[in-house]
Amino acid sequence: MSAVRPNLCPQLSEDVVSKLRSAGVKTVVDLIKTDLEGLALETSLPYKDLVIIRRLLLAQFSTFPVNCSDFYLTTIASSSIIPTPAEKLNELLDGGLYTSEVTEIAGEISSGKTQFCLSLCVSVVMKARQNVVFIDTCGGFSADRLAEIAESLYGEEHLEHILQSVKVIEAFDIFHLMTALQTIKDKMVKKVDPFYDTLKLLVVDSITAVIYPSLGGQQMDGHGLMVQLSLKLRHLAADFSLCVLVVNNVIGDGKVSLGKTWSHVPHCRLLISHPKDQESNVRELVLIKSSRLATGGKTKIGITEKGIEDWT
Repeated sequence: MSAVRPNLCPQLSEDVVSKLRSAGVKTVVDLIKTDLEGLALETSLPYKDLVIIRRLLLAQFSTFPVNCSDFYLTTIASSSIIPTPAEKLNELLDGGLYTSEVTEIAGEISSGKTQFCLSLCVSVVMKARQNVVFIDTCGGFSADRLAEIAESLYGEEHLEHILQSVKVIEAFDIFHLMTALQTIKDKMVKKVDPFYDTLKLLVVDSITAVIYPSLGGQQMDGHGLMVQLSLKLRHLAADFSLCVLVVNNVIGDGKVSLGKTWSHVPHCRLLISHPKDQESNVRELVLIKSSRLATGGKTKIGITEKGIEDWT
């Protein structure tokens, strides 16, 4: 709640603010709710000046109503679906990964999280004709593996285009990651780099690698940094219609890392695991969180030289 203070608008001098406070008007809400004619009589301030002050404060602090039809059209224009290479997974996700959302894939070490991300990179470049930024926080990115997937699916003639459409950024701590996210935002706002004009997928592999060290010292400081990072990711997704895909770990008891604070960040969370009594390249994907869909659905994928694909 904003306090009424001098210079909040041109008509609010120290004398005016003092008279308003003497009449019990201490906040912007107080001024908006107060009868201005009675306030003018009580404070000896001109009625017209009070009307001007209220209008200026309403313009500064109010949110204006949006027509439902306009809101719907804006939502449709800013949202799209990025299909994954696995059709059954697309069915599970109601078409694929949605832009303007943060999607998380969580699993144990060597469960196939990075393979999932690399496959999606190729899919976005070739099927959606959009660019990708891959932020590597743990040194796990493999250009050779990306090239293998791309060449297996689309041949050598498309390999150079695919590799040029994926920009890799290394950020090995939370501060470098937030700097990288701010740089991406600045370039998209200023439109100084044509690469970012068609950016549609932002991958962070992995989010755990940069957050865990910050939680090792002062807990409140670490959680504060985690909240700042989560806001940057969600704002990037919403403001620029990006699909933000983050990788998380699963700890020994089967719980997803980073606790309850982080659990509210992703709109959609997929759990990837190696089911028992299955071949070594088979993985099971379970939808364990979604803001749009019923949870609990699952499907199986295979990890091959072509990346991820349906497994029957």
